[in-house]
Amino acid sequence: MKRMIKILILSVVLLSILTGCSTNTVALKREKEAGQGDEILIGVPVPLEFAQKNTKFLKGIELALEDLNAKGVNGKKIKLEIADDQGNFKTAVDLAQEFSKNTRMVAVIGHWFSDICLPVSSIYEEAGMLTIVPTVSNPDLTGNGYKYVFQNIISDKRIAEKMCSYAKSQGYERVVVCYEDSSYGRNLTAVIEREAKEKGIRIVDRCSGLVTEEQFKRAYDKWKALEFDAVLLALNMPEGGNYIKELRKVNKEVGIIAADGLDVGNFIELLGEDAEGVVIVTTYNPYRQASELDKFTQRYRDKYNEEPDVWAIQGYESLQLIAHAIEQTDSYSPAVLADYLRNMDPMRSVLGEISFNNYGEVEGKEVYGKIVTDGQFNYID
Repeated sequence: MKRMIKILILSVVLLSILTGCSTNTVALKREKEAGQGDEILIGVPVPLEFAQKNTKFLKGIELALEDLNAKGVNGKKIKLEIADDQGNFKTAVDLAQEFSKNTRMVAVIGHWFSDICLPVSSIYEEAGMLTIVPTVSNPDLTGNGYKYVFQNIISDKRIAEKMCSYAKSQGYERVVVCYEDSSYGRNLTAVIEREAKEKGIRIVDRCSGLVTEEQFKRAYDKWKALEFDAVLLALNMPEGGNYIKELRKVNKEVGIIAADGLDVGNFIELLGEDAEGVVIVTTYNPYRQASELDKFTQRYRDKYNEEPDVWAIQGYESLQLIAHAIEQTDSYSPAVLADYLRNMDPMRSVLGEISFNNYGEVEGKEVYGKIVTDGQFNYID
């Protein structure tokens, strides 16, 4: 599987080299044709089944679309082209090429997973497509000097800082890091290692790929011999949920601190009593006093009769960002919009007053911790 992914990534790179001239032509054509007509076309590539089952991301985008189209954006309606990339690299590459060829499409919001988004973003960059990434926190995304790519989620560094700060506050001095074998898991683990070292926390073991109960039992026996205090998780769902269930089988009280890859709306429902005591780092605190958050939450409740999650906000905010740039510049040129976003004054959003630095990384969002107590999340400093 890893060899196949490497081959596909190489194919993307070669494709960019071989088609550089034609892609530049596409970018120039997009500058003239994007946003033409009665609608503003925006692509939303997602792993549809995962997003619908585990998050409220698409509901957040749907709500933003409803709010924006109720008043119009420069007298036009936004049209979303939501497409299923299936969380599959080859499918995502095909989809990115299809979107890129549509020179009337102004922007995309996606992709979801780090191993897909990092290489595929080069296709959008070459095609001059404004790209808002709401779910990939890997700093490598903004390390390529891209003009059109923006990371609308807090970076792994700040997530790791919060995880290690909480571990330190609990007196954890020796921890284990469990990670998924992906660019997300490997990068986050590397950042956790640096932050742990700065805070005087020793990582006694790192592991990935545990599947069976016997594998977890052997790993736990090893950790116990190493006198570990807690486990830090650099995992996504559903793998992260499976890790927690297996860890609870060998030790009901083991300390577990998870990154935001496990911050899904149905976390407690999926894990039941195994969720008790788990700490998750997140960018969303529903109890934060802010008028924009209050308005969004009420609108979401009225429409869906449920509480939003962080991914609903990420979807909502990402579409609002694109509309804000269009309204402020009176332009549909991706180059103009990208330049505006990189230099804009802080925009008041659901999660705070946000802006972007020169690398396209979002600034202005806060990081929180929350712990499951008696079957519900409680937010902690």
